[in-house]
Amino acid sequence: MKKTMTIILLSVAVIALGGWIVWQQQTIEKAEKTHQQESKTSDLKLEQLTSDQTDMKHKNDEQKKQIANVTKKLKKEKKAYEKEVKQRKALEVKIDQLQKELAAVKATAQANQQTTQSTRKPTVKKDPNVTHHPPSQWVQDQYDWGVKQGYIKE
Repeated sequence: MKKTMTIILLSVAVIALGGWIVWQQQTIEKAEKTHQQESKTSDLKLEQLTSDQTDMKHKNDEQKKQIANVTKKLKKEKKAYEKEVKQRKALEVKIDQLQKELAAVKATAQANQQTTQSTRKPTVKKDPNVTHHPPSQWVQDQYDWGVKQGYIKE
């Protein structure tokens, strides 16, 4: 009976050991399958991330080029603007100078006009060639100019 018990116990132990081994193998197979799936998923994600990184790198490079182009354009426009500002300032200085000169010329012309009006004799000289009606002021001015220039002798 001891032998039977021992055989039964050994059989149970062998069966239990066999079941445990089968269970371990199934657990290992499931773990391997899970690991393989996770590995595939990780590889796909890594490929996607690598692809995304490459795309982002290209986009980043394109954006850098665009920024560089915009910066160049802005620098050119800034230079043109500064040049226009300098030209405008120079023109304003010239305008101020010309306005001063114009004011001076106007003042001189006004003074000359006043002096010519005050020095003009109120009586009209008679042209010796005209014997009847007195000459018009324009004719008299022409005559006076001719005398002044030396074309006509009094």
